[in-house]
Amino acid sequence: MNPGYSRVVNPTGPDGPLCTVLNCSTVLKELTQPENLSETLPTALETAAESGFTAVELWWPFATPTPTDTALNDFIDAITSAPVRLIAMNSWGGDMPAGERGVLHREALPTAHFDALRRIADATGLRFTNTLLGASGDAVTDTQREHLAAWVNTLAEVGVQPLVEPMSATPNYPVTCPWAAEDLARETGAGVLLDFYHLAVNGVDVEKWLTDVETGAVSMPAHVQLADAPGRGAPGTGEAPLQKWVSRLRTAGYRGDVAAEWTG
Repeated sequence: MNPGYSRVVNPTGPDGPLCTVLNCSTVLKELTQPENLSETLPTALETAAESGFTAVELWWPFATPTPTDTALNDFIDAITSAPVRLIAMNSWGGDMPAGERGVLHREALPTAHFDALRRIADATGLRFTNTLLGASGDAVTDTQREHLAAWVNTLAEVGVQPLVEPMSATPNYPVTCPWAAEDLARETGAGVLLDFYHLAVNGVDVEKWLTDVETGAVSMPAHVQLADAPGRGAPGTGEAPLQKWVSRLRTAGYRGDVAAEWTG
């Protein structure tokens, strides 16, 4: 085990381990910062593997949408040398430390950003990229739809599906419930990223949404993340019935991954 980094505890329920993927950018945040990524990312990936995970996901780990060749090569080398697979990562979301959550409300993602994601996907088999929309108010704009649809079409060339996620604690973010995410996904060809933490914080009726999944009124999500609420800690630190929700989704037919995305 890496000195100073203990195993990440993955809660186990009647259906086995709750999570199948570790989000290193949240659970191991200090090991995924852009300023020293080449030095610390291998430790994050090794810690994930030693904690029993075979797959990981990341937020966009670079300070810009277009990392240098050296930074990109170091990143790809770390991933391909690790005993875990990279299955999902965020597209560039603007100045995230300053509070931005996407740029599609004002501009398309640059071609050079696609080139970086293409290289990552070609080397790692990346499947999903969470694509944040940007702050546009209560409603999705035509500009966001056009930029997202274009991103979906572009990434289809390399077999990567952009995802739309209902968000919490983001002023003026236009998608905060799974039904709005479903509508936008159907309009653009994106998938839905369902994070139970955000639903709980936003006061979404999760039981109703699960019923809609079971009856086919809404599509099965493409990817699932979770953390407890309140607090965004590990399962059991808050009040959300995560085991129940995940079990119900699995029973309804969800066969995808469930990613640990808690903090602290």
